[in-house]
Amino acid sequence: MSNESDSFIQEVDESLRQDQVLAFFRRYGVYVAALFVALLIGLVGWQLWKGDQLKSARRQSDAYGAAMELAAAGNFDEAKPAFEELSGQGPRTYRVMAQVQRAPILATEGDLEGALAGFDAAAERANDPLLRDTIRMRAAYIAADTQDFAALQRRLEPLIESESRISFLAKELLAFEAWEAGQLDLARSTLEPLSLAFDAPQAVRQRAELALSVIGPAPATPADGAQAPAPSEGENQ
Repeated sequence: MSNESDSFIQEVDESLRQDQVLAFFRRYGVYVAALFVALLIGLVGWQLWKGDQLKSARRQSDAYGAAMELAAAGNFDEAKPAFEELSGQGPRTYRVMAQVQRAPILATEGDLEGALAGFDAAAERANDPLLRDTIRMRAAYIAADTQDFAALQRRLEPLIESESRISFLAKELLAFEAWEAGQLDLARSTLEPLSLAFDAPQAVRQRAELALSVIGPAPATPADGAQAPAPSEGENQ
């Protein structure tokens, strides 16, 4: 009897569960089906979007390669509009690199302001910190020819404070431009640690040492109350 009772109870439980499931689907079946269809459409849509993105990236890659070939061959008249078009469409990476490649063409043509604006725009778009600093450094070289020393110094400060190797190039440019601007103390104070920075590129250290030998040491400051030595006869002449 016990087994028969257990079997009967199990049958009743299964029947109740089936009734509950049927009742659930009668009440919510339309919503469940709609949710399933929505998920299916979303999955198919995501796959189509992903495929379209891959196709777009391939097209941009091919177009970028073709523009690079034009630039390498010196055909700037065709390369410049090609890079300009690429800079306004497609994946971010290709837009940035197209601006980076277009800017030197403008500089070659004498449009330094346009080249500087192009580098600045590319740096704003760049996500990778090293790429962004590299672009900013290239912009700084142009700014050295188009802006005053104070503006250049403001550009170089974040690069100098960075921990990348770009900082050595930024310090070198700052020192040489300070020298040209007549700020010899700033030039010396920048070049001296740069000439001793063993992690700096060897060429940068050598140029810093050479510049320091030309600039010479800072003039000696007379002690308090002491008179500065009188200039020699040769210095008066």
